[in-house]
Amino acid sequence: MFEAALDQASGLRRLFRQRTMRLLPVMADPRPADSASFALNLAAAFGRGGWNPIVIDAHRQGVASLLGLELRHDLEDLIEGRCRFAQALRRGRDGVPVLAAQRGFDALTRDARAAEAVFSAVASFEGAYDVALVHASAASLGALLQAQDVETTLLCGPDEADLTETYARLKSMVNDYRMSQFRVVFDGFDSQADVAACHRRLAAVAARFLDAAVTFGGSVGRDADLDEAVRERTSIFAVAARGPAARAFERIASAAHEWRLPAFTPDRRTIH
Repeated sequence: MFEAALDQASGLRRLFRQRTMRLLPVMADPRPADSASFALNLAAAFGRGGWNPIVIDAHRQGVASLLGLELRHDLEDLIEGRCRFAQALRRGRDGVPVLAAQRGFDALTRDARAAEAVFSAVASFEGAYDVALVHASAASLGALLQAQDVETTLLCGPDEADLTETYARLKSMVNDYRMSQFRVVFDGFDSQADVAACHRRLAAVAARFLDAAVTFGGSVGRDADLDEAVRERTSIFAVAARGPAARAFERIASAAHEWRLPAFTPDRRTIH
């Protein structure tokens, strides 16, 4: 009965939700393989929560590579009219739709009108996608979103070197692209106490020296099932749908509805 109630609630959310597509940027640097796995699993979690996700994959070590997808067309082909949207779309074993964007994404970072046109078009396709996870390099996301008051997501690993690298990435985004809002997801930690301590350190230093807000985006602990999912070229939900990692991604997806993200409709762009 509990699962039936969840299904009913998801259906009601779909029925009454405002018709927009929210853009959730996932920074690939400095660990693109890990961030690709994160983007895929978060997209799958959105799908399980009653949303209709799509991954826009603009990194060569991204989601398409992780899934081993054969790519006949990409975003550039779509923009140039060499294919239809359905021809550019690919799906992995778990059904998450992926639009390859290694070619074509740079055009969006150089021209805000082109970005608005493309994302609004994706929002209006028959799939009615309501959340698009954009997996791209820090430089690409910075150029796309620079000076905007929106949140960008990045991962922080459990080692001291990971914390240092995450801070360096934040500093670069602040100085080079005038960004100031970030969601950090803590990946591979052994305990929630360690996660909390790491977040406090990172948030305090970013606020003091960068005047940037680092908000807690969630955490995913060490889990051998995640490694198995990567080997199987699929999401965690195809391997252990009731395991701790899957539950962690479901919690992040649920909380992400409150994040400050750009949103697109077929005719205009807003911030929600």
